[in-house]
Amino acid sequence: MSADENPIESLLMTQYRAFATRDAALMREVYVEDADWTNAFGRTIKGRDNIVAYLEELFADTNFSNGELVGEPEVSVRAVGEDVVAAKIYTQVKGQRTVDGGTLPVRHNYSLKLIARQLDGSWKILSEIYMDARQDVTHIHAD
Repeated sequence: MSADENPIESLLMTQYRAFATRDAALMREVYVEDADWTNAFGRTIKGRDNIVAYLEELFADTNFSNGELVGEPEVSVRAVGEDVVAAKIYTQVKGQRTVDGGTLPVRHNYSLKLIARQLDGSWKILSEIYMDARQDVTHIHAD
């Protein structure tokens, strides 16, 4: 994987930059044509063009765009196969507002991305899912 670390890191940095600058057009570079994407609220979108269109709408929404990343993301990448990796990303986002005018508490956001090497040697996201860690407790694990 060492030869592939830089292209994978570059892909993830492009996506990070797109979110940080609210530039959905950059996302065309990161997804395969038939990618699927699920946000932290359970909305699933299929197809790169549909994902980019949704992100353009999302990035234009002031409730979403008021949020800012807190620090650098934590990234863990592991090989799943010769041409496939899974990337787990943790970020914190503060300042996002709700449609009713409230402000969300700091979001502890996790994403899992399935990334595959393409025929041209580049790496692209096949599938991605986001989730927020919640403060609600439904189970206490005995250590």
